[in-house]
Amino acid sequence: MSPDQTYNRANLAIRWSFLFMGLPIGTLIPRLAEIKSGVSAANGSYGTAIAIGGLGAMLGNYLGNQLVHKYGSRFVAQSTFVFILISNISNALAPSVSWLAVVAFAGGLTYSVTNIAMNTQGIIVEQGIGRSFLPRGHAYWSIGAMTAAVVSSLAAPLCTPLQALLIMNFFSLIGFLIMSRGLLSTQFDDQPQDDPAQLSRHEKIPRTALRFLFIISVGQWLAVIAEISVGDWSSVLLHEHFNIAIGPNGYGFATFMIVQLVTRLRAPKLIDKHGLDTVVRTFGIIGGTGYLLGLALATNTHESNPQLTLIFSCVAYAFIGLGVATMPAAFVVAAGRIPGLPSARALMVTGVAISLMNVISRIAFAYISQIISLPLALTVMGLALFAASKLAYVLHPEKAQEHAIQR
Repeated sequence: MSPDQTYNRANLAIRWSFLFMGLPIGTLIPRLAEIKSGVSAANGSYGTAIAIGGLGAMLGNYLGNQLVHKYGSRFVAQSTFVFILISNISNALAPSVSWLAVVAFAGGLTYSVTNIAMNTQGIIVEQGIGRSFLPRGHAYWSIGAMTAAVVSSLAAPLCTPLQALLIMNFFSLIGFLIMSRGLLSTQFDDQPQDDPAQLSRHEKIPRTALRFLFIISVGQWLAVIAEISVGDWSSVLLHEHFNIAIGPNGYGFATFMIVQLVTRLRAPKLIDKHGLDTVVRTFGIIGGTGYLLGLALATNTHESNPQLTLIFSCVAYAFIGLGVATMPAAFVVAAGRIPGLPSARALMVTGVAISLMNVISRIAFAYISQIISLPLALTVMGLALFAASKLAYVLHPEKAQEHAIQR
């Protein structure tokens, strides 16, 4: 098989593997309000429990780099995916908020290991085909999560969270095992043992490159925390604060996923035409502005018109979907562009930093939401999009070249 054929096959495999990674998440998120109620958790304890997933993600990002280096990204992705499904289903089995924290830790760990492997594959394919690709790979994650969220919301009156997770995760497992067979083999991974052009795993990353990776981490964290807030709090916000029934309270997340999907599918052509930094900055500013406006309108109408409140809520989450759509993949690409620094190692550094910031910020947000109203607390997510847009300058290709590893 020629290199072009290999990359084309991997292109397809990465997209569909991301799709099947999105199914479990999309199934779970619309049912979080029920799970929160089932363990009788207040906002603070619930938010802290799910934030513990960030600690698992820190460990997972570190282990992901080590495992990819030793076994290759395809093997790591294939062998760890089943553990994502086990932890995902366990959310519906947690008897208390303490166990929900344990499940969140396991989920963060296993998902981060698989994510390191899959994003490493995406970066290698993007470099191999010479054009923007990773946003489209992430778009397929959005397809999976969006589809599952819609189905999970519609099925809420008919089945329990556990039943929904069991059914969807079964299909996810079969699909991932089939499609991941087309991922790039170990020989394509960008950290071979004998490559003198790459920084050795025993050598320290230069300080200038570390500082650059930290800025990338902050930008990606701001985008990720805004994205995570949709999953953590959207169904809770709509049900407990806006009095939207179980089922329709998942429509905000579904709308978010639809807009995120459409944007990610369109993004590669826009990026190739206008530049990664320009596209991310523009979408971030528009998304943050629209989200804040929609949230304010929903808050002002929730006592008088529930139908209009649901519409405004969906509009708000549509805008946040536009704002964050390109950001995670963009900052991943920026981290993987540093010449001489293996992608998996760069992603490990940014992943650990992001996970630590996520833990602190999610716990802080959970307790802030008990002091002030949840809608008011959630306005900070629009501000996070504005701040991430300001850091989009690091996405210009020349910035990574400035921090090349000198051999």
